[in-house]
Amino acid sequence: MSLPTILFIVLAASGVLMVALHFLYASPSTDSAKLYPKKPKRLPWHKIARNVVPNTAFSGALTIAATFGLRSFLVDEHAVDITTLDVVADVFATLLLYDFLYYFMHRYLFHEWKLLRPVHVVHHTNKQPTSFESLYLHPIENAMGLGLLMICTMIVGPVSLPAFAVILAVYSFLNLVIHSGLSFDRPGLRAVGYMARKHARHHSSMRAGNYASITPLPDLIFDTHE
Repeated sequence: MSLPTILFIVLAASGVLMVALHFLYASPSTDSAKLYPKKPKRLPWHKIARNVVPNTAFSGALTIAATFGLRSFLVDEHAVDITTLDVVADVFATLLLYDFLYYFMHRYLFHEWKLLRPVHVVHHTNKQPTSFESLYLHPIENAMGLGLLMICTMIVGPVSLPAFAVILAVYSFLNLVIHSGLSFDRPGLRAVGYMARKHARHHSSMRAGNYASITPLPDLIFDTHE
């Protein structure tokens, strides 16, 4: 699988997942799994669209530009004899590094320090977000999150194409899932359901903890788990 194909599949699948999670939340069949079944309409749809639509386009364009601009540093496209263990190691190392660095960026730059707090407040406008609102944010925050992922990939990498595909997919898909408003208590989905509940608690206040987005480890280690 080529790098352009990976980008197309992950970005297209992210769009499909965003829409699917939105309609899943809207369906009465998920009432028992809703984290906030009486979600108020704090923001009108046209205001959400004015932020989310350009941010979606910006995120996709930035992902493509950064990937191809940093191609030789991110991905080893000529790697041969790639084993499953190699892929798992690259994915695990990259996402773990990202999880801890994002935790510090999120906690200090966006919450505890004042400099970029107004940037992050845009995202916290939605106290009870669902999938569409996962990209309701300031473009600076959008760029910083993706930029951090690219930096972590370069530190660990260049990684193989399969590893890069998994890294990008986990980063993209999990961001949608933790903003879905659904608890996912079914077998096999409880881990992501836990992260969704954890992140819903984070959105309730700018003073709430739960800063990590991939695993609960940073919050547990630094005692910011709520």
